Amino acid sequence: MKSRNDENTQRILMLLKIDANNLFKRIKSRKTEYLEIFALRRTREHFPMIFNNRYEDTSIENLAFCSTELITTLDLFYTPVEEMKWYLFKTEDMPNTVDDFISRKIARMEKLLATLNLYLDAELGIQNNETSQPEAEKQLFIDQPIELQVEDNFSTEINDDTFQES
Repeated sequence: MKSRNDENTQRILMLLKIDANNLFKRIKSRKTEYLEIFALRRTREHFPMIFNNRYEDTSIENLAFCSTELITTLDLFYTPVEEMKWYLFKTEDMPNTVDDFISRKIARMEKLLATLNLYLDAELGIQNNETSQPEAEKQLFIDQPIELQVEDNFSTEINDDTFQES
């Protein structure tokens, strides 16, 4: 499916998509490491590397290329990121409480990212993977029994002499 957006809009949308996905990936995959550093050293100097994102620096002019639905969805995704960042910079909570808070935010962000990606893919004209699968590949997922034929190229006969103790 071809998008109806011009090339500049396509670029902005793709940058927003990449930024959101990379940000979430860093937040989720490095969670154990950044929380461990925070718990052991009580330092916050490593958080900017985790939470750095292009959306914060995106101009109003660039966001004007996005639909109102997409702007709302972007805001919904980046709000918990900002809340998490603020919390980590200001909290005096114990490490287990911090971990629970971050885990809840990550679970929420994962759902919001899925929604955001749907909106971005629609505006970019990217087809959903399910609709672009070849017909043969789709057939693999139909709930029909599959008959397998196995050739018997080996002997199943076992002699009692084979298992004698030495």
